[in-house]
Amino acid sequence: MKRALLVLFITALLFVALPLGAAEKAVETLLPQACPQGWVKDGPVSTYTRENLYKYIDGEAEMYMPYGFEKAATVMYAKPGGKEGGLVVNIFEMGSPLDAFGIYGSYRSPALDRVAVGAEGFADESEMMFFKDRYFAQIMTSGTLTQERSLFLACAESVAAAMPGKAAMPPEVGLLKVAGLVPGTERYFPEGLLGYGFLGKGLTGDVMLAGAQVKAFVMLRDSPDGMERTIDAYAKYLRDSKAPLEVSRNGAGTIIRTTDPLFKGVVLQQSGRYGVGVAGLKEPHEADELIQRLLSLLPKGG
Repeated sequence: MKRALLVLFITALLFVALPLGAAEKAVETLLPQACPQGWVKDGPVSTYTRENLYKYIDGEAEMYMPYGFEKAATVMYAKPGGKEGGLVVNIFEMGSPLDAFGIYGSYRSPALDRVAVGAEGFADESEMMFFKDRYFAQIMTSGTLTQERSLFLACAESVAAAMPGKAAMPPEVGLLKVAGLVPGTERYFPEGLLGYGFLGKGLTGDVMLAGAQVKAFVMLRDSPDGMERTIDAYAKYLRDSKAPLEVSRNGAGTIIRTTDPLFKGVVLQQSGRYGVGVAGLKEPHEADELIQRLLSLLPKGG
């Protein structure tokens, strides 16, 4: 009897300790019956996994995989008796809130109108996209339906309300919130930061510096040793490319100043398991103050 009670107690503790995502509903159940009111599902919901997503978005499916894609659900909503077409709603379940932001950011542009739905959204003439927690949603017109912002927004709000989790930016995005950041340019890359495979995962954002636009970046690693290996790989690439290279160290870690073959002046500073940098400089030393501002945003003891 005591053993059975102990097993039940441990099971209850494990259930409480499960991450929010473990108890989430299947992604297809997040599509409301009406979206918006009066627009109902026109046919069954279709679902896709990693194995067959290409059948739905051939040519783009591979873009989703590094962001931990798990499952997608799609359906069209139409107004009964209407002949103008409908709204197609896609929901993609990604690996984490940061992954959902990452795939969302690959479509976002600073020129697009921002909308207050989910953690963040945007809209253009024929579609609206947003993300919330680890879900990314697309709403698109179909047929001859002309876009009405109020219609898109009402549908998006219905979908967002059904999504579990918080409507907030992943905390990692805050690592780029320096003065001069161009709004809407933040991106997360799960691999191949700046187009270099050896730089791994990280974030980028455009920043105005002395009247010019440069690219700030934050590299993410699991340990200081991992970051040191990444920096060593970058230094090797630069030496092999015969690029000018200055390597030094301070209390935080290794510093690289270089004229990168692709990105002109680059400065990179290690800080524990993180690395912060600026690319696109006329001269590497002009980013010293910006580097300090990026360092100040890193978690203490990281």
